[in-house]
Amino acid sequence: MAQVISLDSYRARRNPLVSAMQRLEAAVRRLEPLVRGRDGRLTPSIEHELTVIAKEVSFGYPDKAAERAERLADLLEHPAFGHRGA
Repeated sequence: MAQVISLDSYRARRNPLVSAMQRLEAAVRRLEPLVRGRDGRLTPSIEHELTVIAKEVSFGYPDKAAERAERLADLLEHPAFGHRGA
């Protein structure tokens, strides 16, 4: 039987840095309207997460930053989260 190969998985294995940067870019695109659309200030926990994401990028860990940004976007998009804060 033939094996199905995911091109995304192949590309990620071939060049993990490019894959991490693409994931990070997609997560930031999700986060931007969620953060900008909030009424008032951001909660300390959201500010902390955004700061850690920026530091991970600065320290050369885009894979960790992408993972954290994806989790934060998932949280902010969740209907139970609403628009009040984390």
